Amino acid sequence: MTEERWLDEDAGPIVPAYLLTRGRTVPASEAIDLIAVIITAGGLAPPRGLDPEHLIILQKCTQPTRLVDVAAELNLPIGVVRVLVGDLHAQQLVQVELPPPAPDAKVLLEVISGLKAL
Repeated sequence: MTEERWLDEDAGPIVPAYLLTRGRTVPASEAIDLIAVIITAGGLAPPRGLDPEHLIILQKCTQPTRLVDVAAELNLPIGVVRVLVGDLHAQQLVQVELPPPAPDAKVLLEVISGLKAL
């Protein structure tokens, strides 16, 4: 008698995304932009009790990595990765560098005017 297992031969074990976040849809810390850069905080050993996905994120982010790239590498929805990175950020295990704000429309118009004057 063979034991029936919940798995997909190509993908491995199937775990619903909401279980990875324990049903949460919002990060523990502030909202994290898609192009925010994530980097593992140096010199800190991860505490016991982290989920495997948290540990994978810590390993993948030893070099600066954009949130969207982390989601692509883990093959997880971006919302799930936002929550997981938010957990790590709340524990100060990763640093999140937000992208610079978009320039003011007035500044852009001045640049265009300056270029036209050339």
